[in-house]
Amino acid sequence: MKKDIVLLGGLLLDRYFYIDRWPARGQDGFLEREESFVGGCSINMAATIHNLGGRPYIATCIGSDKIGGDILDYLAQHGLSRRLVETVSDTSGSCIVFSEPEGERTFLTHKGAECVFTPALSQNLLLTAPGWVGVTGYYLLGENPENIMYCLEELHRTGTKFLFDPSPMVSEIEQDILERMVKISDILTPNASELPPFGGERGILTLTEAGKTVILTRGASGGTVYTVAGSFDYASAPCTVVDTTGAGDSFSGALLYAMTEGFSLEQGIELAARCAAKTCEINGPHGFWTLEE
Repeated sequence: MKKDIVLLGGLLLDRYFYIDRWPARGQDGFLEREESFVGGCSINMAATIHNLGGRPYIATCIGSDKIGGDILDYLAQHGLSRRLVETVSDTSGSCIVFSEPEGERTFLTHKGAECVFTPALSQNLLLTAPGWVGVTGYYLLGENPENIMYCLEELHRTGTKFLFDPSPMVSEIEQDILERMVKISDILTPNASELPPFGGERGILTLTEAGKTVILTRGASGGTVYTVAGSFDYASAPCTVVDTTGAGDSFSGALLYAMTEGFSLEQGIELAARCAAKTCEINGPHGFWTLEE
């Protein structure tokens, strides 16, 4: 079994602003402090897979600016592969994250090089021929969704499996692109607010009849797993929430790891819930830890 895992998603700079409360619209407030992290769905997933002992490869472009250089240094520092990270002439993207005391957060992203998908990156992906690919909906909002889908469909034809995390902006994905992504996906991990483009809860039945596994995530309330054979609920793992950023990415990353290692779906879900909880206990979008810590 091929155990390499490729993650399609942006690498960018997360700028965190911690607030004690949201002011009324048009009114004033205060920032308690601010921090910066290397972020993006792909590195959040990669960190979890790396923590579990897997082999993640982030496939994305970064800018030829200081942020891009800092990202490459960060990957090297933490032992994450740079083989599928391509530097292009564009500037790197950034994301402003407003973090509230109870751990909730709000994102505003400035798009950059992570939205570029080059022929060289496509060719390198095809040569890698991974066992599983994790795709976030954000990545399909870039400049070249058609080229991305052509590459992914080629991988699908050679046996690569796909986990698709739709993301909160799934309704912004072109309908044709979304349909093609769903067609090649083996596992989908939407939350309730991301279901409308799939036909709502009734659409889950259509997806499972087509052989898809759908994991309806509900954060601290756990979730429900739907397959053609039936459904089952799962509970979230207990934790003391510090920051919920990256918890969903950690869930998806852990599930990808579990699938490459031959876990049952139930075992994979349990591991994913534990990793999501671990991520909620740390400050920032991801961390480097073991489950025994």
